[in-house]
Amino acid sequence: MNKSRGFCIAMGILGFFWGVVYSCTLILLPVAIYCFLGAKFYMDSSSLTDSQLSSLKHSFIGYAIFFSIVGFPLGLLSIFPAVFVSSNNVTITSVSEDNSEQKSTEAEAVAESKVESKNETSKEETIEKLEHLYAEGLITKEELERAKGDLDKPTEN
Repeated sequence: MNKSRGFCIAMGILGFFWGVVYSCTLILLPVAIYCFLGAKFYMDSSSLTDSQLSSLKHSFIGYAIFFSIVGFPLGLLSIFPAVFVSSNNVTITSVSEDNSEQKSTEAEAVAESKVESKNETSKEETIEKLEHLYAEGLITKEELERAKGDLDKPTEN
């Protein structure tokens, strides 16, 4: 459970209430839709943990601004969950050191293979582009051969 569960439930109920009120008028129907979306967001976030809420920090701030304007003065209650989430200092630590080392070596191996395949693909694409430029007459034969020679040279990392 999270620290702002009660405020999230209250804002979900109030957001639904304002959605119903604003949907009574045709002109304010877009505002009602955002109220319903905000109510659903707050109800869904009431069951999340603190670490999950920290990833939704910007959404909480956005809905706090929206409900503070649309539902003044009761909309100011939406500021409390946003403050709780913004001040939440959750740190995630790994359970096992050995497992994290194994994952990091696997990730490095995958990253190296991706870089190698990207270099091969980009070399082929570059040669095709150079030949296209030569066919259009934008570069000379000497420039084409020099550029191909530069691609064949090994690069230092």
